[in-house]
Amino acid sequence: MYTVSHDDLKVFNITKAESPAYVNKVDLVQGNIETIFPYKNNLFIGAQGGMFIYSASNPDQPSLLGQFTHVRSCDPVVADDTHAYVTLSGGTFCGGFSNQLDVVDIKNLFSPKLVKTYPLKSPKGLSKDGNTLLICDGTDGLKLFDVTDPSNVIHIKTVSGFDPHDVIAIQGYAIAVASNGIFLIDYRQPINAEIIGKIEINKN
Repeated sequence: MYTVSHDDLKVFNITKAESPAYVNKVDLVQGNIETIFPYKNNLFIGAQGGMFIYSASNPDQPSLLGQFTHVRSCDPVVADDTHAYVTLSGGTFCGGFSNQLDVVDIKNLFSPKLVKTYPLKSPKGLSKDGNTLLICDGTDGLKLFDVTDPSNVIHIKTVSGFDPHDVIAIQGYAIAVASNGIFLIDYRQPINAEIIGKIEINKN
């Protein structure tokens, strides 16, 4: 298991789930770390200054492979075999002014390259299920995109009426978290995606 803090990556052995063991701390090349996305044997780490790719081939000692830098901004990331999808959100505590999706070619993990940038309103968390990319885009709501061709990302549908900031998507269903609740979205047919359930969150 891996966790990130402001400037380091901590490694835990969870072979014995009832008694996780701290293994190691890896100092990261840059501070202001925000997110971590594991994919196969690699860790994609989002920081306010860029995306960093670490190999976890040696699970106890992750090592830096490559990086993709950008202007200072909040920076969640997801990835697949060939591309990483990075949202930049400006006008927040992270600084910066960009609100966009960056599609990054990661076929060469040592040298990620920007493929294309797509403008967004105020993106935050994102998730990917097959060729469907889901992005929480501020007060616009949850946006669904077809990323079959990463150089030509196509907007499919916006599920509006709420302000999500994080989302987990799997097999046609998504759980999106907003300040006023947890929403369940059915996107088995992305063009007809809709909210089918909600758990209210009451702030005391």
